[in-house]
Amino acid sequence: MCKMEITDIKTYLLSLDFKFRIGAMPPLEATGLYINIKTDENIEGWGLSHWNLSNKAQKVFIDEVFRRLLVKKDPFMVEEIYHTLYHSSNRIMFGIPQATSAVLVACWDIIGKACNQPIYKLLGGMKKKIRVYASMPRGYKPKAAVGAVQSAIDLGGYKGVKLRIGGRGGKPEAIIREVRDVFPDLNIMVDANSTYESVNEALKIAKFCAKHELTWLEEPMPSDNLNGLAKLKTLSPIEIAGGENDMGIFRFEDILSKECYDIIQPDVNRSGGFLQLKKIDAMAEVKGVKCIPHVFGLGHQVAANMHFVMSTRCDWLEFPFWPEQYQILEEPIKIEKGFVKAIDKPGLGVEINKEMFEEHIVK
Repeated sequence: MCKMEITDIKTYLLSLDFKFRIGAMPPLEATGLYINIKTDENIEGWGLSHWNLSNKAQKVFIDEVFRRLLVKKDPFMVEEIYHTLYHSSNRIMFGIPQATSAVLVACWDIIGKACNQPIYKLLGGMKKKIRVYASMPRGYKPKAAVGAVQSAIDLGGYKGVKLRIGGRGGKPEAIIREVRDVFPDLNIMVDANSTYESVNEALKIAKFCAKHELTWLEEPMPSDNLNGLAKLKTLSPIEIAGGENDMGIFRFEDILSKECYDIIQPDVNRSGGFLQLKKIDAMAEVKGVKCIPHVFGLGHQVAANMHFVMSTRCDWLEFPFWPEQYQILEEPIKIEKGFVKAIDKPGLGVEINKEMFEEHIVK
């Protein structure tokens, strides 16, 4: 038999005429999401997804994400398929942490506007400005990485940059060496995006980062591998950072108890909202662990994390390095001489750029 290929995935949502309840969960519609995988040999397979709160949402997820990942795969290569789906989707999960966090951020925006106060002050303001590091949106080859870093310095006076070395762009060692040689005094962070599967692999790059005096190594291993991360942290000569894809105090208690990171990076927009992050930060402070949130996305996502860091001990703000219009804000957030000032308008203090919003919304 020659290699078989998946040619398409179809999903079919069925709805029956009754509801049921499981424990404290809200009533569930008796729906079934059937998955039909087609191949180039006209052999097809069926699966039925387990009950969840929104089969409609899961249908869209499978149609838009899993279909793209699975077409042209060999259905016999089930270990490869699992690895692809897990590492492509589980790191940012199904959207529950993001959706929950977004709801809570929006509530705080309302609270701030009702009280006529910026959120950071309602959270217990601690500072009015913070230094920022430019977070590169993609991987670059060594020469291009140097050019991107120089642009960040020229445009915003950034005192730090974060490079992506997770399998995109050039070889990690070459990127690090080239950028450090050109910028000997710059704070350089690197994000491996969970690339390394073993402690030994991750330790090699950690030692290379330490040799070139980098500030930290982020997400060197899959974030679920707490035992591996704990061992790596013990052996690593450079600080290990992570936690952007984790949610809530119970998960971070596991992370902190196992001593997985020198720096935890919960995100207001992913990890449960402002109050969860305040509690997570307090837990970390007691254990002597830094808390420097992950920040990436559009303007409202940046603004939310800015309010959090202005109310805490955090001493860096990650800032996506891409054109200002991508913030989709009426007044873009500005970086000046490597610092950003607190937003002092009520609530989040930012407004959507209505023209861009209407132009890009999916009808």
